[in-house]
Amino acid sequence: MLSRTKICQLLVGGLCVSAFIAPQVTFAAPPTASIAPNGQGRLLIIGDSLSVGTDYFGKLQSRVERLAIWPKVFIDDKPGRKASLAAPILAKHLTADTTAIVIALGTNDMISRTESWYPKYVIDLVMAQTRDLPVLWVNTKFSALGRRDWISRSARFNKALVKAQSRWPQLRIADWNTSFTPKASSRFIADGVHLTVSGYKTRASFSVNALRTYGRQVVDASTTTTTTTSSTTTSTSTSTVPPTTTP
Repeated sequence: MLSRTKICQLLVGGLCVSAFIAPQVTFAAPPTASIAPNGQGRLLIIGDSLSVGTDYFGKLQSRVERLAIWPKVFIDDKPGRKASLAAPILAKHLTADTTAIVIALGTNDMISRTESWYPKYVIDLVMAQTRDLPVLWVNTKFSALGRRDWISRSARFNKALVKAQSRWPQLRIADWNTSFTPKASSRFIADGVHLTVSGYKTRASFSVNALRTYGRQVVDASTTTTTTTSSTTTSTSTSTVPPTTTP
């Protein structure tokens, strides 16, 4: 996938602001955030250049923070990132108060990996590092006018995500593939992978809506309280219930 500089040049005709083309900086894990009354702590989002554009042009982080579901939202995104690299990132950034994860990866993998077995392998590789936390995975999409082999491999990856839910009941899917209908200014650019500025804003709105639904389901499923009453005592028990459905 393209670098930040190249993405910006393609999207805004070479007139890039300095904030978008700043050198890559490695950040240490953020300070531990408190657990909110709704049982939620930190949301960890891991993405590639599509996430970079979604946050930069669509203000994803600030909009998710305004949902007020998670007291801390931490985005780790980088152009060119493959899903296989999410495993070490999870090992590094999963803090004790992380209560939900978003994975927005797979596009770069489907550009470069042709093996039929690879989608299942990389999905399981990532999910094995999630510590059974709820995961929302944004599936992949390429332009219908782009390369046919990328499109077919993307379909294979998305099918593998659906099948993975039987092995990983905490996995939900944000269906960007069927939700995004390119039109007018909200579309893919010439490479068939990245989006116009309007397209990134559309992806941001899609992501916020998906996270709103996901957040409500995670909160509802995080603690189930049942009360048993007898003539002499009342007892309350709390159990953790993993989410099992796709929004």
